[in-house]
Amino acid sequence: MRRSSTNEPPEPVFFTDRDLGPSVADALRHGGLRIEAYHEHFALDDVPDQEWLRMVGDRGWIALTHNKMIRWERAELDELMHRGVRAFFLVGKGPHPELARAVLDAKHRIERFLRKHRGPFAARIYQQGGVVDLWVTYEQWLEGRARA
Repeated sequence: MRRSSTNEPPEPVFFTDRDLGPSVADALRHGGLRIEAYHEHFALDDVPDQEWLRMVGDRGWIALTHNKMIRWERAELDELMHRGVRAFFLVGKGPHPELARAVLDAKHRIERFLRKHRGPFAARIYQQGGVVDLWVTYEQWLEGRARA
């Protein structure tokens, strides 16, 4: 994912959430992605999702998580959208090596997705088939907030 031209956008930095553990971060690094891992930034294992989402948004990183509850928890989804986070939720029940493989197999689809969607957004990467799709856009989130 390296870019050779200064006219190209910088290579994205992905933040792996606590639920993916150090092994997924290591596998993704070995696969050529720029990774910042939860355990490298937080000593505690119980940092609220809103806190790491805030950090990811403030730094312009891209979130990778297996915690789909963030999508359904109002405070977490609000933080994601307010902070401009681009988040990919890994969908599947496989062990960590299989989740990492799904991300690496979908790397080119993720790159295309990031070029097409500025964010904030919640998107999904499916472990089976490597499909990457949009889950919630900023506009959809605003519409839902207006109805609430």
